[in-house]
Amino acid sequence: MAPQSWKILLLGIPGILAGQIPASQTLSPNDSKLFQAEVQRVERLLETAGDKCTVSYALARTWASGGQYREALSALQTAIDLNVGLDPSSDEIFGKLRATNEFKLLLRRVREDTPPVTNSRVAFTFDAPDLLPEGIAADPRRKRIFLGSTWRHGIIECTPTGDCRPLVKEGQDGLYEILGIKADPRDGSIWAVSNAAGESGLFHYGAPSGELIRKYAVSRSGGVTTEAHSFNDLAISSQGDVFITDSRAGTVYWVSGTTGRLEVFDPKLKVEAPNGIALSSDDKTLYVAGYPDGITVVDIASKSSHAIGHPQDLCLGTIDGLSYFNGSLIAIQNGVMTPRVARYRLTGDLKDIESFEVLERRNPLFDGITTGAIADGVFYFVANTQLDKAAGGRIKPGAQLNPLTILRIDIAP
Repeated sequence: MAPQSWKILLLGIPGILAGQIPASQTLSPNDSKLFQAEVQRVERLLETAGDKCTVSYALARTWASGGQYREALSALQTAIDLNVGLDPSSDEIFGKLRATNEFKLLLRRVREDTPPVTNSRVAFTFDAPDLLPEGIAADPRRKRIFLGSTWRHGIIECTPTGDCRPLVKEGQDGLYEILGIKADPRDGSIWAVSNAAGESGLFHYGAPSGELIRKYAVSRSGGVTTEAHSFNDLAISSQGDVFITDSRAGTVYWVSGTTGRLEVFDPKLKVEAPNGIALSSDDKTLYVAGYPDGITVVDIASKSSHAIGHPQDLCLGTIDGLSYFNGSLIAIQNGVMTPRVARYRLTGDLKDIESFEVLERRNPLFDGITTGAIADGVFYFVANTQLDKAAGGRIKPGAQLNPLTILRIDIAP
């Protein structure tokens, strides 16, 4: 159905559909002033944004946050009209709209516009549901898959058929919740980032020994109540340089393979909530995904950077995992996007996105997809990390944890 037809269905039948929209909240004069200023700020961003998708969605969230529900629905309609894969179905900020026919119609349209795409098959299952893995790594030489646990605070090593064993014990060497994890292309050793109450750390472990080679750390304290750092993901060059996204500081750290020091890669490089990170196979170009949107392309030698160019119908919203493979970026998107795995084919100079395709979407096994790993032309990722089933340091009451399913997609030509 054309977008205009949907607009008629949503807004043009007073007393039938519109009657279910909750009454707008009444704000105090001071709150109203602050709220309108925020709306205007986001609207100005929308006028100049190279990527309209997530800013349009942010405008809808802003209206909803102020309890202005009719405006929120209208703005959400405009965002969905872009037809780029935005999906508000799990966004709690729209909770008071969830029971309305208007919102249900929007969700139906989102599902119709983003039908299932399946190119994966099960690599193996692993009966450790409370692992809650955020990161996954692959060592093509030893044919091993590694999972880092946010819950058990350890690292698991698996064969491609699912024979798994602990590589690094729970809490070893001060490990806490593990996010990004990668295998070193030089020797198969394992690098992992972890955030504890007092520090963000980069850990380097031998494989298959699981012995700590070295730990790097920065204090997370940014004041009385703030946390200045939150290491998220990492990429490793063929020379042993390690690049780490720091989501809280909005920058990239690195450990030079030459100096062995942990330091900010470039103080001038600023990315909003950097998350996924990838490195071209020639070690010349770094790709840093911001969360909520966009990819920043960084020339390693000159440290110059630019926002990646891309087709207008591609939304780079909420990219979590990011990997480089044969002139393409393989991205896992979640958050405000319909969870999916997508391939972004790069231009010949590897600086911008020329075209894209969705590799996997709406797989019924999905229950929190985050990051992936590549080995021998195969992209591996956990279908059901189940990360949202834990909060406040405990598994949510009544949450049903299931065995982990690791999927594989053949991405080689």
